[in-house]
Amino acid sequence: MAERRGAPHANGAAQGVGSSVDRRLLAIIPALLFTSRPDGTWDYVSPPFCAYTGRPADMLMGLGWASALHADDQAPSLTRWRIATTNGAPWQVEHRLCGADGVYRWFRTQCAPQHDATGALSSWAGIALPVDSEHQLAAERALRQSAEQARDERDSMLAIIAHELRAPLTVLLGQATLLQRRLDAHESTEPRDRRAAETLVTQTIRLRDLMSALLDVTQIDYGQLRVCTTTLDLGALVGRVVQVLAPTLLTHRLRLRADPAPLWVAGDALRLEQVLQNLLQNAVKYSPDGGEIMIRTASHGDQVQIEVCDQGLGIPADVQPYLFQRFFRARAEDQRLMPGMGLGLYLCKAIMDLHGAALVCRASRARAAP
Repeated sequence: MAERRGAPHANGAAQGVGSSVDRRLLAIIPALLFTSRPDGTWDYVSPPFCAYTGRPADMLMGLGWASALHADDQAPSLTRWRIATTNGAPWQVEHRLCGADGVYRWFRTQCAPQHDATGALSSWAGIALPVDSEHQLAAERALRQSAEQARDERDSMLAIIAHELRAPLTVLLGQATLLQRRLDAHESTEPRDRRAAETLVTQTIRLRDLMSALLDVTQIDYGQLRVCTTTLDLGALVGRVVQVLAPTLLTHRLRLRADPAPLWVAGDALRLEQVLQNLLQNAVKYSPDGGEIMIRTASHGDQVQIEVCDQGLGIPADVQPYLFQRFFRARAEDQRLMPGMGLGLYLCKAIMDLHGAALVCRASRARAAP
């Protein structure tokens, strides 16, 4: 930029950026500053600009600054710069500028035309401001929205599949159970046919329970899971569950140590039974060698406590805080990954939360306290 010492300037100090005094002032400002001739070729770059890019000033002069931009941003930035300098209009663009460390960061570069006393374009003065955090936040927001949309679509699909499969599974279970009863009624039925019918019924029940769990998870995610509370004797409910489950276990013994007095609570009997069944099934799963599973019920003031204790593999302390997360599958202390989808305890925790109760795991114990 040519120096114009004698003419008065309508734009004050900005008009004098070509002088050595003004450039010394610009050099001490901790910002990425630059000036340009009227034709759009840069003729000054501040020391902080050079320090950030790791390039000497002469490499950034003229149109050399474009080489410091990301390859995808060079052509668009140069095009808009040429349009601005041709029309004498302010220039503002966001692009990625390479730092001395080789990392590209987002900057908003803006430049304003400077005019002399006659109104003629005499120079350009600009600054590059870091806006990398804004772009990072925008990218994170877009990624989060994309993840939420994908989750919603997945959950919607799971809900549709589970709902559509519920009716045919009910029919299939009914027919499989009927077939099993007919085979059991004939003494001449081959053992392998009995086993086949039993497997058919068992796996159909498993599939039905899985569909119900997926529907429950979807309801939890959308805040639609509800409990229908009535006054009930929780001790009696525990007794019924144990009585039904005990004959089905071949290598485990259920031992119930119950409070003799009724344990009256306000709860949803079906949902509380679902929680207890899941805790007992987990106790069986994590004690594959069999053994005793202890169930205790007790009253402590206005609180009722249920404990399910097994003598199995145990769960490492470092994974216990994650037990109630969706799809989390714990490894036993011997590093065996246990079967399942990791939905059971997640559902149990949600049900207990709806009851205003707590579900905790301590060492090898899972405890529910409605």
